[in-house]
Amino acid sequence: MNRLQTMFSKALVLAVPVAALAMAASGPAHAQDAPPPPPAPPADVPPPPPDAYIATVQPEYYEGRPVYFYNGNWYFHDRGGAWNYYRTEPAFLHDRRGHWNEHARYHYNRR
Repeated sequence: MNRLQTMFSKALVLAVPVAALAMAASGPAHAQDAPPPPPAPPADVPPPPPDAYIATVQPEYYEGRPVYFYNGNWYFHDRGGAWNYYRTEPAFLHDRRGHWNEHARYHYNRR
């Protein structure tokens, strides 16, 4: 019986630290967390130009697509057809803005 008791106590002495280590390491596994959701668009996104504005103004062309200067931003259609705008003004468009005359619009049926 002494021999059985000695083996049991040795196993218990080894098992207690292993169990304590396993409990300490059982915190959240950060490598398995889901990625954070994409940031929500800012609430102060300016509205895109109306269709009447697009129909009456001459576009600039940048990166192979027409862009429109409206309310202080350069707008363009993305590949999905939705309006988007440049958050920072490209240098080429900044230089073109000096030539941009917002009043040079087509006025239909105006005499």
